[in-house]
Amino acid sequence: MTDYQHRLDELRQEIDRIDDELIALLSKRFDLAESIADLKRLAALPIYSPEREAGILSRLPSEQHRQIFAVILDVSRSIQTERQRRPSS
Repeated sequence: MTDYQHRLDELRQEIDRIDDELIALLSKRFDLAESIADLKRLAALPIYSPEREAGILSRLPSEQHRQIFAVILDVSRSIQTERQRRPSS
C-alpha cells in the first residue's frame, strides 16, 4: 500500500466517523421535529415557519451549508406533516 493510499484510507475512516455522528444528530433532530409537531398541533400553529427557516439559513457560513440545511428543513417539515396526520395519542 502506498503512502497516498494509506492516507486516503485514514481520511475516509475519519469521514465515516463524522457520518456516524451526523446520523445520530439528525436522528435527534427528527425526534425533536415530531415533538414540535405535537406542540404546533395543540397550539394550532402552522408547520411551515418561513421566518424561523430564514433565521436558520442566514446563520450558516456558506452556500453549501445552506443547500444541505434546506434539505434537512424540508425533511423536518415532512416529518411534522406526517406526525400531525396521525391520530393524537
